[in-house]
Amino acid sequence: MPSYQYRARDRGGALVTGRLEAAARPDAETTLDRMGLIPIRIDAERETRGLIAALKAPFEKTAPQDVILFSRQLATLFGAGVPLLKALGTLEKQAASLAFVRVVKKIREDVEAGASLSAAIAKHPRAFPEFYPHMVEAGEAGGILDPVLERIATMLEKNAESRAKVRSATLYPKIVVAAIVIAVVILMNFVVPRFAQMYASFNVPLPLPTRMLILLSNAFLGYWYYALVLAGASYAALRLYLSTAAGKRRRDGLRLWFPIFGPIITKATLSRFCRVLGALYRSGLPILQSLDISSRAVENAVIFTEIKAMEDEVRAGKNLSEPMEKAAHFPPLVAQMTTVGEETGSLDAMLEKAAQYYDAEVDTSIRNLTTTLEPLLLTFIFGMVLFLALAIFLPMWDILKVVKR
Repeated sequence: MPSYQYRARDRGGALVTGRLEAAARPDAETTLDRMGLIPIRIDAERETRGLIAALKAPFEKTAPQDVILFSRQLATLFGAGVPLLKALGTLEKQAASLAFVRVVKKIREDVEAGASLSAAIAKHPRAFPEFYPHMVEAGEAGGILDPVLERIATMLEKNAESRAKVRSATLYPKIVVAAIVIAVVILMNFVVPRFAQMYASFNVPLPLPTRMLILLSNAFLGYWYYALVLAGASYAALRLYLSTAAGKRRRDGLRLWFPIFGPIITKATLSRFCRVLGALYRSGLPILQSLDISSRAVENAVIFTEIKAMEDEVRAGKNLSEPMEKAAHFPPLVAQMTTVGEETGSLDAMLEKAAQYYDAEVDTSIRNLTTTLEPLLLTFIFGMVLFLALAIFLPMWDILKVVKR
C-alpha cells in the first residue's frame, strides 16, 4: 500500500507532520480527518523496489490473531493501571510477527509524540479493521478504553472463528475436487491415448462416449498451452473486473445467491453487522456514524449499499427499523429486534442478541455443510466414473466380436 508524508494542523492550530499508509490520496485525507487534523500538504512517497522489498514482502502481513492478542493484552494491562506507553512497550516486545512489532512500535512512538491511541492506530489501516480506531476513540472519550478493547477482541475472535469454520467445512470438498482434477489430467495424458491407439488398430466403430473422450484427450494434448493462456487471460480479466464497483457488486450478489453457501454468507454478514453496530453504538458513537462504519465492516458490496440506504433514511429522520424492514437481505427478525431496541432504549443489547442468534445459525449451517455436500460430490464422482467406464470399456465388446470372427 502506498505511503504518504503529510503536513497538517491540529484543532489547536499546531503544525503536525508524519507518515501514513493509504490506498490513495483521498483515503489519506479521510484518515487525517478522523485523526482530527486539517491537511496542508500530502505527498506520496516513492515505493521501495528491488530484491530487498521482495524479500521483505512475506513478512509485512499481520494476522488477525495478532490484533486480537494485542487488544486483549492491552485491555488487561490498561485495566490493571499500567500506563499506556509502558503497556505498548511491553506489547512491542511480545508481538509474535516482525510486521506487527513494527506496527506496535510506530503506535508507541506516535503516542509518545503526543498523538492519541486512536489516531496512532488509524495510521495502520492494513493491520487494523476500519472500525477499530473509531471504537478506541469512543473508549478514550468515555474513559472506558479497557472494556472497549475487550469488546473489540471478542468481535474479532467471533469473525475469525466463523471464517475458520467455513474453511474447515470446505476443506473436504476442495481435496476431492483437487483429486478429481489430478485424475483427469493423468487419464487424458497417459491412459486415454493408449486406449485410442488400441481401438484404432482394430478399425471398429466407436460409441459416442468413447469418441467424446478421445476428442477431449486430443484437444487436451494438442492445445493445452492455448487453454493455459486462455485461463490466465480470463483470470486476469476477471480480477480486473472484480476490482471495479460493478464487479464487486456482481461478485457479492452471486455470493449471497449461491445455493448452500449463500445463506451461510448472508447470516455471517448480518451477524458481523449487528455486532459491530451494537458495539459502536454502545461505545457512545452517534447512530449515523455507527452505521457508516458498520457498512464498511460487512465486506459485501450488496449489503453495504442497503446499509447506506438505511443511513440516508435515518439521516432524514426515520427510525433505523423502518428502512431495515424494506431491505432485501435483512430478515424480519433483525428489523423486529431493532424496533424493540429502539422502543426500549436498548438497541445495542438487542443487536448483540441478533448477532448471537445468527452466530448459532451459522454454526448449525456449517456443521450440516459436509452432510449436504457429500451426496452432491458422490453423485458427481459417480457420473464421471460411469462416463469413463462406458467410454473405455464399451468398445471392448465390439473388439471381442471382431476377434471371435
